[in-house]
Amino acid sequence: MFESLELPPVDALHGVMEAHAADKRPYRLDLGVGVYRDESGHSPIMRAVQAAERELAAEGGSKAYLPLRGFPPFIDQMTALLFPKDVPPDLTAIQSVGGTGAIALAMELAKQANPDLTVHIAIPTWPNHFGICKRLGINTQAFGYLDPETAEPDLKSFLSHLEGAKAGDIFVLHGPCHNPTGRDFDPVEVHRLVSSAQQKGVMCLIDAAYYGLGNPLDSDLSRLSRLLTTAPDTMLVMSGSKAFGLYRDRIGVLFVNTTSQQGKDVLLANLETLTRANYSMPPAHGAEVITKILECESLQRDWRSELDDMQARIQSIRRAIKDAADGHQVFARIVSDKGIFSLLPIESDVVSNLAKDEGIYMPKSGRINVAGLSHQQVSAFVDAVVRNV
Repeated sequence: MFESLELPPVDALHGVMEAHAADKRPYRLDLGVGVYRDESGHSPIMRAVQAAERELAAEGGSKAYLPLRGFPPFIDQMTALLFPKDVPPDLTAIQSVGGTGAIALAMELAKQANPDLTVHIAIPTWPNHFGICKRLGINTQAFGYLDPETAEPDLKSFLSHLEGAKAGDIFVLHGPCHNPTGRDFDPVEVHRLVSSAQQKGVMCLIDAAYYGLGNPLDSDLSRLSRLLTTAPDTMLVMSGSKAFGLYRDRIGVLFVNTTSQQGKDVLLANLETLTRANYSMPPAHGAEVITKILECESLQRDWRSELDDMQARIQSIRRAIKDAADGHQVFARIVSDKGIFSLLPIESDVVSNLAKDEGIYMPKSGRINVAGLSHQQVSAFVDAVVRNV
């Protein structure tokens, strides 16, 4: 019965990872996958995570199933992280299998509510935004994220595209430092986008994973909480992969700002039905770890401190690249970009040459993971790029 299957296209990011793994040159660099790395090139387990895991192991606990909604204390703690004072009465949340799983839940819920919706996605973005919509049979429309002249996020493009959207559509927006370019809308501008979408009856889905890695954590959380409550039915996805370093534990949460108590109850019941049909109950470990960290004052303080240190290392690498580049135009934006990503203005053939001749791997777009570099590697990396452009 499988004779009709064809080989699907290689996932671009995983293709970069595989090519890097197959390269045996000792100086090779993987600047593709979006994971934080320390000076040794290792993606460490955060101190607070290790402490929380030791506590969980000592407690014994249970491996029984979680509820369909997920681990209730985790949902409560993530809600309190976003809203340390007053929780909006119309907020509902459900645990997911990573941030990607939360996006899939949000899209499937939206299609169930409106089978004819279109999802509007600014590019560049992450492949799963389009991939999930394709799998669910949801129409998509793409438009440009950056102004071609200024290379800044293009508010006019968003507002112009919004004019052609219809009520019930979805606009995908990025949380702080989440776009592959490393460039964010000004908070006032993105608030205007959400408000303008509300007036059109268009729902916004905010994808957030890199909170605390480009800006102070509380600043990012405040921005996300404000966006979530700007308009009814706004959805927010938060991943635990980046800020907590729990990449392989696949922990995420979907928040939806609903409009009535009846809507909240119906919404949660539908989300639970979707999870039941997709993966049944979510995994517990990542949720329990984050709960331990957030409910313990000392662990949360240590987590925040290490997150600050990670952000500081990323900024230090950016400054080192700028110094080594000595004004070269390819790296003109390296310090003004935020988070672990920057989009270098280089052609795909340059990317290919960097992989073949220099052992430097990145997606064809020229997007790099700044945290994939150590200070010791910066000079050689900059020299290699300059040689090839």
